[in-house]
Amino acid sequence: MRAAGLPVARPASAGRHLCWAYADRADFLATARRFFTEGRAAGAALRLVGDDLPDIDGVRPEPLGSSFPPGADPAAQVEIWASATVAALADGYTGLWVVGDATPLVSPAFVAYEHLIDRFTAQHPLSGLCAYDRRVVDPALLADLACVHAGHNVPGVPFRLHAAAGTGHLALSGELDATGAATLVRALEWAAPAVVDGELVVEAGSLDFVDHRSLLQLASYARGRGATAVLRTPLPAAARLVELLRVPGIRVEAR
Repeated sequence: MRAAGLPVARPASAGRHLCWAYADRADFLATARRFFTEGRAAGAALRLVGDDLPDIDGVRPEPLGSSFPPGADPAAQVEIWASATVAALADGYTGLWVVGDATPLVSPAFVAYEHLIDRFTAQHPLSGLCAYDRRVVDPALLADLACVHAGHNVPGVPFRLHAAAGTGHLALSGELDATGAATLVRALEWAAPAVVDGELVVEAGSLDFVDHRSLLQLASYARGRGATAVLRTPLPAAARLVELLRVPGIRVEAR
């Protein structure tokens, strides 16, 4: 069984987008050092973003406001990091690896940004370690933030709603069951996946389990968007449940 927090495999040209809920300052610093060590070995440019942080392995911190301007909407914020990635490549690096303590930025709206930047990292050489102080962030909001990353260390979040590797399309991984029901509803609202030709396609090749409640939730969300949910998964149980329950608004494609 795949652990919910295990990072999704992505093409070599794509980045990694990880959520780390740290227990204390020492935990944050140790995790940041490991991330930077890996990024430096990969030939990437390194940046450290956060207030009141020390230098980490020679990387000097930048204040949050310099990289996350107040009032910037999620799409504009992604453009800032897209430009930074292009600049790193122009300077001869293989990509850009960023560690950020985003605790002061946490809000429901920030979940939308995290999903958008996940879509970008799935297709470009930008990697991010998004750190949050678990002592400060509301547990429900922390779960929302964790589930829109390709990998995380937050317990009790059995699934990930992230960008599909190489395409940026919506993907689901892990397990969809009653424990993550409320989080799934909120994540879908913040992700606002695109509807194309009346269909809302969800790539679920890495989905290990799905229950009938989750199928009903996906169908209900799609109907609310005037669409049919298309769940692409090799799980035979998903197709059987949809057929047995005659769930309107969802179609399962085996792949």
